[in-house]
Amino acid sequence: MMQTNKKGCKELLMQRMFLAIISIIAVQFFLVSCLFLITNLNTNYTSWFQNTWTTITSFRMWSYFCVLATVTFFHGIICSKSYSNTPPYLKSRFAKFCRIFTPQNILMGVLHIIISGLLVWLHLSVQGGTYNFLTTECTIIYGVCLMEEHYFLFLSGFWSGLYFFLKISIFRVNYLKFPIISMSKFYRFKTELYTLLPSLMVKCVWPTLYYLIIYYFLGSYFRSVILFLASAELENEPLNSIPRLINLPLIFHLWLYQLIFVLAIDSTYLLFNLHLTEWIPFEFKQSNVFSNDNSEVTLPEALSMDKIPIMRHLGYLDLVTMAQKDKARRSVLFSLSQPGGHPYNWNCIVETCIGLIKKFSDELSAACVKYPEEIPSCTLNTAVLTKSSLYQKEYVYQMRNLVKEETPTCIQQSDVKKDIDDELFIQQFIRVKWNNFLKYLLSKPLISYIFGEVEGGKVCHILFNGQSIVWAAEAISSLSVLSISEDFYGIVLKDLPLIINTLLGLKQALDKLQKLNIIVKKQEEDDEFIKQILRSLCGTTKRSLYRIVINFEEYIQDLALEPGTMEQLHNFLAYRE
Repeated sequence: MMQTNKKGCKELLMQRMFLAIISIIAVQFFLVSCLFLITNLNTNYTSWFQNTWTTITSFRMWSYFCVLATVTFFHGIICSKSYSNTPPYLKSRFAKFCRIFTPQNILMGVLHIIISGLLVWLHLSVQGGTYNFLTTECTIIYGVCLMEEHYFLFLSGFWSGLYFFLKISIFRVNYLKFPIISMSKFYRFKTELYTLLPSLMVKCVWPTLYYLIIYYFLGSYFRSVILFLASAELENEPLNSIPRLINLPLIFHLWLYQLIFVLAIDSTYLLFNLHLTEWIPFEFKQSNVFSNDNSEVTLPEALSMDKIPIMRHLGYLDLVTMAQKDKARRSVLFSLSQPGGHPYNWNCIVETCIGLIKKFSDELSAACVKYPEEIPSCTLNTAVLTKSSLYQKEYVYQMRNLVKEETPTCIQQSDVKKDIDDELFIQQFIRVKWNNFLKYLLSKPLISYIFGEVEGGKVCHILFNGQSIVWAAEAISSLSVLSISEDFYGIVLKDLPLIINTLLGLKQALDKLQKLNIIVKKQEEDDEFIKQILRSLCGTTKRSLYRIVINFEEYIQDLALEPGTMEQLHNFLAYRE
């Protein structure tokens, strides 16, 4: 197993995540400024911009925003941890429900609620006007009176944080979405935001209506609590009535707060995705064995980081970029180590790519087939030997063997055999009864819906990691073709049959998945992403095989492929796929 450079990996990820958090705070300041610009709307444009500029540059605004930025910074740190680990497979709906109550998820929900409340609190405190203060001096009666509109809007901030966390973020899978065409981060952010904005404007209407309905029925209870805590009185008519709630400026403020918050949250995930998916070139391991430079993560190390999905994705992105655009680095890949003369770089790359594709194909094939539950059977002779080894033994030494071996004797073998038979029978009986009991429970529709495995859930979980498979297949096929003119040592030819067989195995697994139509029903909000990955996998696999077959058509018979492999390649040679 290749030793990974954890120091260089940690430094790279920390740098990118820190830049993402700083960008999130900057975007949040921009959104707050836009909030002041919209609420200060005036027909006198000079006064409008001047009042907005004065509000944004005031000391009060910056002091309040520092509080919001601090909470946002902690939210970014917690959010970044979810990108560093591989998301677990949640087999049933009950497992997904239990995942809600993990400490990290609960902390994320609390931070959502706090950030949303702080956004509303900042605007109401700095903006001024009708909703500036929670309490004011009464005009009719003596004492302090409650400004229920301020309390109504401030409470809506906590509601929007809770609503969007339960609606969107709680089941969000933080997968990395890489662009098809390389673009700048600013252009990608602007494009994604313009795409999201119309749908978010419509999506914010529903929490606004829900909050109005909730306050209509429960507003009196909320108001009595704040009146008791603030020792205030109510001078005007209560707000939880239809005439008071149908207040267009109040409803507009409520909808605008929902929109600003959901834009801030979506921008958080978008900026993390932009910074973490930025391409970075990795160096190869030095061909000189006497070099001890381990300060940076090498490309073979990045490809083998299964437990850090970000680094593995970046490694395969760099590999496919090198295979398509960087001839100078390909010459290093095809070079031999000195001293020794071994293709160390190529061997590391092709071994990792082949292993990843094979593992993916095997997992996909296993997920497509519902195997019957098998009761593990034990061979009696093996069990007898294992158990009897606990009894009296004698030691035998053999020629050319320096390790002492132990061989069991046949002392009381009949008694041992009888005990093992009884033990195996009891274990098998209990296991069969327990499996039958579980099958009976899962045969009930309600129990099966809650505790049973979600149909297609395993396949979707496997396809979430399909982007690296696309790049691996694209890279090794491109490198194989380029080796005709660039590989002067012929190091790729020895692995070409293995590459062809691996790609054919991936194609068979994908064909099996398409024939079963497992991904037909809409899974969740990530359904479109899964279908896109599946289309990319199918297209890349066929394209990679055609690329190899077309360029090696004259040499196919010389590759010593098996008859079954040649039969499968015949469709590609005849252009029937």
